[in-house]
Amino acid sequence: MKTPRYRFAFFAAVALLCSASPFVMGQKASREASEEVRLLSAKAKLSDTPDTVVLYAKGLCCPSCAIGIRKMVSKLDFVDQNRFNKGVHLDTKTQLVTIAIGNGLEADFDSLAEAVDNAGYEPARAYFIVNNEFTTRSIELPAAN
Repeated sequence: MKTPRYRFAFFAAVALLCSASPFVMGQKASREASEEVRLLSAKAKLSDTPDTVVLYAKGLCCPSCAIGIRKMVSKLDFVDQNRFNKGVHLDTKTQLVTIAIGNGLEADFDSLAEAVDNAGYEPARAYFIVNNEFTTRSIELPAAN
């Protein structure tokens, strides 16, 4: 028995709407947070868990889309996958990604920037603790060879 074309088109349209819109799934996209809000949130996150790096990823405002960042970042060698959700906590309200760093390891900011970029977001700023001091720096993609 042949399936009518309109039926296929209907299901294709529903699938497209469900995958493209966070609102269909009951999720709400967040507005871009101000730098002041991100700074306060990053300080709070780092005071609770100093063995992490917090990264501002421009455009990270939808919980469903943010999963791509987790998939890419959790693959990095220095990420402690036993913490958070595969080593990564996503906060779409502040556009911050908190990465758990493995014991005795250091974050590789070039690899981190590349992973976030490969997930479709722009890595912009990193927040971390160095010698018990809160530190922040711009983060950019490594130059192409």
